[in-house]
Parts: sequence; structure tokens; C-alpha cells
Amino acid sequence: MGFVKVDDVIQKDKMNETLRNDIFNYGAHILFDKQHSNLQQNYQGTHYEMLKQLWVNFFHISISSLTDEMAMAGDNPNEVLHNHYDDLQFYEVYDFLEYVIQIWGRSSESVKTINQLLSTNHSAYRFIKYQLEPVSSDIDISNITAGVKTQIDDGHLQKALNELGKREDINLVSVIKESIDAVEVATRKVSIELFNGKVKDTLGKSINNLVDNDFIETHPAYLEAMSKLYGYASDGGIRHPKTEIKHKIDLAEATFMLEICSAFISMLKAKLADWRNR
Repeated sequence: MGFVKVDDVIQKDKMNETLRNDIFNYGAHILFDKQHSNLQQNYQGTHYEMLKQLWVNFFHISISSLTDEMAMAGDNPNEVLHNHYDDLQFYEVYDFLEYVIQIWGRSSESVKTINQLLSTNHSAYRFIKYQLEPVSSDIDISNITAGVKTQIDDGHLQKALNELGKREDINLVSVIKESIDAVEVATRKVSIELFNGKVKDTLGKSINNLVDNDFIETHPAYLEAMSKLYGYASDGGIRHPKTEIKHKIDLAEATFMLEICSAFISMLKAKLADWRNR
């Protein structure tokens, strides 16, 4: 597996082909593989009627050609729909998905299934009730991007990103371990370069060295939080494989660890550049 880009791990302002195809396939499943005759009066749930509703209320195009399009496609509604879906921008694909869910997929089962699909594809959006909402911010994405680009962590953040970028069988323990290891390596490197830190110094010792030399003036509570995260990773069995992990780790927790560690390393890099230019 090659280097994974942040945009593939948190898809917010763009959409890769896999996510685009998965959304179409699930939308078509809801539209054409289920019975919807009870949704409204005199509605028989035929493919033509469903496409007609999309043509009028979503695509806003003339229905005059729909009969001909259906005939040319051999009455295959998937082909007819895909011809127009293909022209949608990424944000319009999300609009399409939201429209289909709100009109034809209003069930907890549909929301659960589509949220799992979005999670598997690392989309930055999830359905809350029947409304599509962002779950990752531009700040989160920029922090990870900046952290990876610092190149003072011996590639640990990139390893965490590569693991998080998998579509299945993600080793969440590895994501957290690589993230916190990145902080330890980066902090130690700065401490050694500027203030005679030691190769075997722990994260706590390296941070104290930076604080004692006025390199870091961040609020003590923030530095204490980083030290506690290191302790959590150590005591929880994450950094030491022989230790039993004390609690179940989920995707949100692993992503949070990558984000906060990336932000801390990005801060170190910026302060290091300022220090060198003094």
C-alpha cells in the first residue's frame, strides 16, 4: 500500500470514484429494489414514476425526453439515472443521496446502512436523523496535512494515515500508536537539536526540556494533556502489544488521536522554524 493522502482519509471537499460509485449503487437500490407504493396516493412505485419525480424535483430537467431515454436504455432505470448522475459535482452527489434518503429511505435501517457506507469510504459526512451533516472540519484536515508535511516524526503520522485509509480491517490500535509515537519522536528531535536532549528521553522529559528552555510557552494544561495522552496510550496497552488493551477503540477515537497529534507536531515545526530564524 502506497502513501495515503489526507483527502482520501477524510473526503470533505472532493469525492473519489469508489465513494461516488457506492453512493450511486445504494441510491439505486433504494429507488429500484424496494417497494414504495405506500408513500403517496395513486403512486404505484414504477421506475418511470420514480425517475419522473427525480427529473422534476431534483435534476430540474424536462420530462419530455424521459420516455425516449427509457426506451433507449431498454427500460433499464439504472442506466437512465446514471447518465445524469455522472454529470453531478461531488456536492451534488451528496444532495442526490440526501434527497433519495429523505423521500424514499426514511428508516433507521437505511440511515444505519448509508452511514456505514460513508464511514467505510472515509466521507466527512454522516446522516443525523435524515439530514446529512459534516463530522470533520477544515481545521481537522489542515492539521493532519500540516503534521504529515513536517517530516520531523520519522514517518509515524504517515503510517497512521496509511492505516486509517484502509477500507476494511483498519488496525485502530496501530493508528493511535503511530500517532503518539510521532509526537514522542518529533518532540525528542527538537529537544536534542536545540537543548541537548537525550535519545532515550521519554515524551515527558522532552516536553519539560522544551518548557525549561522557553521553547514552548503553551498553557500548562495543554502540555499536561499531551503527556496524559501518552500515558493513556502506554497504560492502555496500545504502545505495548504484550499488554491487554483495556477498552474498545473506535474509529472516532483513533481519528481524534491522529488529529490532535498532528496539530501538536505542526505547532512544534512552526516554533522550530521561528527559533532557527531568531
